[in-house]
Amino acid sequence: MEHIDIDHDGRTLRGVLHLPTAPNAPAVALCHGFGGNRAEFGYTFVRLAERLAARGVAACRFDFAGCGDSDGDFADLTVSDQVAQALAVLDALAAHPAVDPDRLSLMGMSLGGLTAQLAAAKRPVRSLALWAPAAGAVAMGEEGAKRRADAIAEHGYDDFGGLPVHQGFVDDAAGIDPFAAAAAYPGPVLLAVGSEDFVLGTRLLGEYQGLYGDRLDLHVFDGVGHGFETVPARERLVELTASYLERTA
Repeated sequence: MEHIDIDHDGRTLRGVLHLPTAPNAPAVALCHGFGGNRAEFGYTFVRLAERLAARGVAACRFDFAGCGDSDGDFADLTVSDQVAQALAVLDALAAHPAVDPDRLSLMGMSLGGLTAQLAAAKRPVRSLALWAPAAGAVAMGEEGAKRRADAIAEHGYDDFGGLPVHQGFVDDAAGIDPFAAAAAYPGPVLLAVGSEDFVLGTRLLGEYQGLYGDRLDLHVFDGVGHGFETVPARERLVELTASYLERTA
């Protein structure tokens, strides 16, 4: 494992790169969720990266700007900026001497999943893995959008699980169609979601099925929510994803 710093828009994005012993390895960029960090819930990104490296696939865990150890202000977070950061990470991986620049993949959780699906449409990545992607963050229903607007008008931000969502995020999201903007990606997709997920509901799941069609490898985890909140579910999630990325990277 080596530390990696990536310059982007005057900020340093900080991460770690898990490398296999063999040279010229395929590589995956792991995109964490809203307000998270490169370890992800239950250290699942650490476990996934270690498992991938043991199977010959390099894995880069990094903190988005304003999160974890990276530079930046969390208040400035937008989806478009995160997509640009993910592309910068892919470029850094392509330039790394231990990585095969023609065998790059993307993986993301929640808002990181939305980020990954949008970034995959802008680079020739080999495969895409999504954990509970938060397309609803830019495709909110009318009721949710009004509640958020009222909260921002009153407090200056919307309190989302103890983290602030600012007007800049909302303005950026208004210009993003999460499915039309992702349609250019032609490769395979792994999608894992809990049956009780409040973020990725039936309507949005149907949109993903329509978007990716027979390229979609869908896995619904019964009895868990957005964070795959049991030990068995998280172990299954890590192993499923590691096997998929080993096969498709």
